[in-house]
Amino acid sequence: MRSIKPMTDRTDESEETEPECIESNLDDKTHAEMLALYAESARTILFAKNRQWRTLGAVCFAHIILVAAAYLFILEPYYLQTLVILSFLISSMAICILIIYQIWQHTEKLKLQKISVFLSNYFTLIRQIKQRRDANIHRYVLLIVMIASIFVANTISYILYLPKLPS
Repeated sequence: MRSIKPMTDRTDESEETEPECIESNLDDKTHAEMLALYAESARTILFAKNRQWRTLGAVCFAHIILVAAAYLFILEPYYLQTLVILSFLISSMAICILIIYQIWQHTEKLKLQKISVFLSNYFTLIRQIKQRRDANIHRYVLLIVMIASIFVANTISYILYLPKLPS
């Protein structure tokens, strides 16, 4: 079996012994399929993350446009109230979209975990450098930050609408 050697010549007695490489039991075609599925899932996760950030940016931009419309045009109170409702609807839809993208990423992460079982133990060992719990905490903290950003944008929009709305 092959072994991974450190790039330094230094040997430290306190270092753990290196595990023996247990290669995948898959034939070459199936192994290639697993790698292709793995790459596809990894790309899909990156795509979904990208879409999440773009959704957040689009929502913030939409709030800027709605507030600008309220200040640039002389609008009847009915239209101003419609802009307020529209800003809340846009925020609600965006939050739903962010959650859908998060669920999609979770599904792809599960695929990656299933595929990892079929690859070598070194592959699994390296993937475990960042604990799954830590990765989940980071993902959900970012989701909460995105949702909070939408609430902040919506609140700022509403505060800016208040002087224009009839009492």
